[in-house]
Amino acid sequence: MNDNERHIEEFVKDVPFETPDDKHRDLLKKRLLSVYPKHRLPSTVHTVEIRRTIMKSRTAKLTAAAVIAIVVVVGGMPFWPGGSDTGKWWLGPPAAWGQEILAELDALKGVTCREQTVLVTPDGSEHTSSTWNVFYVSSDSYRRDIYDGDVLRETQWYVPDGDDMLQHSVRFDLESYFTNTHAGSFGDYDPVERMRFYVGLMDEADRLLGEDTIDGIQCVGFEISASKFSSTPGQRTDCIWFDVETKMPVRIEHHGMPVTDHPDETITIIQDQFDYNPGLSDDTFVPYTPEGFVFGHPDDIQAAREQE
Repeated sequence: MNDNERHIEEFVKDVPFETPDDKHRDLLKKRLLSVYPKHRLPSTVHTVEIRRTIMKSRTAKLTAAAVIAIVVVVGGMPFWPGGSDTGKWWLGPPAAWGQEILAELDALKGVTCREQTVLVTPDGSEHTSSTWNVFYVSSDSYRRDIYDGDVLRETQWYVPDGDDMLQHSVRFDLESYFTNTHAGSFGDYDPVERMRFYVGLMDEADRLLGEDTIDGIQCVGFEISASKFSSTPGQRTDCIWFDVETKMPVRIEHHGMPVTDHPDETITIIQDQFDYNPGLSDDTFVPYTPEGFVFGHPDDIQAAREQE
């Protein structure tokens, strides 16, 4: 008996029912998808092999009618057949529902979200940074408000400047401002572009995280390793949670990001509290400089003040 056979047999011995019905199938589906992620079932495993494995034990035979409905998609995600027919669209082919989400994202006139940073120590404990961001995004511009606790420390505007992007930053704590021009658009820094990126990768997701409630919203989540899109992935994995009703992203998590000079620690970046109809005012993306603020890069301003 190989490892996969042993894992499956151990699982079905613990199934708490003998005669499968619709309710039991639903329960078994959730347990199987959570217990047997892709990395536990190599791409060489086929449905017929799973059928042979589960039929080896008496308990497995009693639940086989429910279990053999599993389909292992080679090189892809385990999906439950007929998911879209039962209202669970996320169990259907991502190429279908992904296009719907991308169309909704393309039609957005504005969106806001929060971004937080969490430090994960070697013992697994998490410490949320007191510094956090609020993003305001339009079709061609975005603004980031950076807070220290409840205090607004800095605002950064990124607006089109010909074929490039003009950054205008104001540091309220230093009473200074700084401008810089970036080649091209703001691309990956745009939360909406990040959403498009992840939605396009859903057919390569490593694991279905199942359903959960986030900020009072019923969601379904997917996990994908950075090895699918990065040449230097390390141990990083990213998760994206969708609203089961609207299909729009509710939460994006970037796990396992390395900490410079602290290889035993990692950072998790979380984007949440998305508002897809924020009613942004006309001056949201218009940079301004408070009267009396001096020009200079924040590092230079701080260094000069330390010398004083």
